[in-house]
Amino acid sequence: PAVANSALDFFQSQAGQAVLSRLDELGINPQSDNYAPKPAEVVGGADKPLAGKSFVITGTLSAPRDDIAARILAAGGKVSGSVSKNTSYLLAGEGGGSKRDKAETLGVTIIDEAELNRLLES
Repeated sequence: PAVANSALDFFQSQAGQAVLSRLDELGINPQSDNYAPKPAEVVGGADKPLAGKSFVITGTLSAPRDDIAARILAAGGKVSGSVSKNTSYLLAGEGGGSKRDKAETLGVTIIDEAELNRLLES
């Protein structure tokens, strides 16, 4: 269990999410063919405010990205390193460049830190 928990912790971290995003960009799907996820209500995530939502963080923010990512993860959300059609929100600080452009092209909702705080409080 210790090794499995360590692997789980890594892939839930921002660094782990970045690895998974990069694999996805390369067309590599690390998901097993027998993968059968448990519904969020079974694992206790359905009551979290960001359950089922995915975020990409870009630009300069008021806090370190790891801290913001940890808040999103603790609230049931996921953090990815790149924008895709499956991204729920782009959290954008000052700047943002290509991620902001891609989010606009894909119709992804772009939010600022104040809006993230409102989502976390809901």
